Amino acid sequence: MSPQRGGVWTRLAVTLLVAIGARLAARIPLPGLDLSRIGQTDSFDATMFGILAFQLNPFLTAALLIEVLALVIPRWRPWRVGGYPERERLWARVKVAALVLASVQAFFFVRWLVKADSDFALFQMVVWSRNAPPVFIVQFVTLAAGPFLLFWLTRIIDRWGAGNGFAVILAAFMAPSLADAVASIRHRVDAGDRILLPLVVAAAVVAAVAHLAGGGSLRPGAVESHDNQLPAPSSSFYPVIASRALLDLPARFVALGIGVGPLVIAPATWTYRAVLAAVIAGLCVLLAWLFNRPRIVAEAWQRTAKPSAVQAVHERVRGAFARSLAQSLGICWGLVAVDWVWADAQLRIAAVNLAIIVCVASDVASELRFRRRQGALAAVWPVHRLYLLQGMLNALQAAGIPAFPRGRRFRTLWNFLTPYAPVDILVQAEHAERARAILAPPAPVGAGPEPAPSSGAG
Repeated sequence: MSPQRGGVWTRLAVTLLVAIGARLAARIPLPGLDLSRIGQTDSFDATMFGILAFQLNPFLTAALLIEVLALVIPRWRPWRVGGYPERERLWARVKVAALVLASVQAFFFVRWLVKADSDFALFQMVVWSRNAPPVFIVQFVTLAAGPFLLFWLTRIIDRWGAGNGFAVILAAFMAPSLADAVASIRHRVDAGDRILLPLVVAAAVVAAVAHLAGGGSLRPGAVESHDNQLPAPSSSFYPVIASRALLDLPARFVALGIGVGPLVIAPATWTYRAVLAAVIAGLCVLLAWLFNRPRIVAEAWQRTAKPSAVQAVHERVRGAFARSLAQSLGICWGLVAVDWVWADAQLRIAAVNLAIIVCVASDVASELRFRRRQGALAAVWPVHRLYLLQGMLNALQAAGIPAFPRGRRFRTLWNFLTPYAPVDILVQAEHAERARAILAPPAPVGAGPEPAPSSGAG
């Protein structure tokens, strides 16, 4: 990877300007539509009919699809766990898959616009006639190209800004909901409502999540006693999202006319909350095991352990798994508890979204502080198996190389589910080659030449 130069203020400015620019561009309507009138209503989201209507979703889906395929296709497996040249081979396939997904979505979206022409005419949204094929083509190309414009912006942040580009753009699209919540809170406070307790609970839980996801400990002065540790939450916080989706399925079936009424549980009840907590616990155990299978973790840690400590690796893995699982349960239960407390106080914001925004902001701030101390940096290795991260950082520290894990908090929140956002290990540019030699696994015998590294950040 090429050195990433630039002062911290320049990088901060690039990050903010690109994020704000992406959010403003999302409000630009598709060619042929005029949203100025209908956009004045509070319930209407103009970005749904904008040039970036799909946001980064085709890339998010394509990246996860290719990552799963890399698990099952033997030829792709070394690319998944390799460095930047190997990951670029997977990204070439991600781009193709994203183009296919974006094209299919754009085709059906524009067809829907054509069929709903009479409905939109009531709001005087339509400027161009929909009977002309050029209109269809222009709107189709615009929609399909939107995700690639955002992808290009993520690479600008990766190269010239701070934080992971995907994470920053995703947080930028969540920010308006946070701004609305802050405005509502301020109005409630000015009105004399007693909402201090919900705010304190949310601040404490989100701060704990950001601290744990950044590799910290909730125990004051605690120091990790060994070179390896599992991420917290080791399950990601996807159990919170998946459990709600599962419990909402019966209600969706009822809406479709499928008779499963007895299975529907009202969300505001304590029965719903008890079942939700139980489902979250089960998913936490399942995902923590899938993302950090003890046998695979033990094999990986044994390869870097001292000969005298190899026998103790399995015991360390069991202890680390138990700790990380307890932290996962605490984090996921804490996030839903925040939602419950806020719902009872009639405050509107999702704790998961708040945690994402705070973690992305913390990642950016931590990176800028590191850059201010260390100067020009280079990204030397993309980490996708988070149970190896701490050992890698410790190996570089032992060699006298200061290192920073870029985007650690955001990736930890999602773990395997965000292959588009690796933890990039940054070191001083003059130590880049030595750091790569320390982190890279031994090349297999008879391996062919690697492709040239790209200039991006993964």
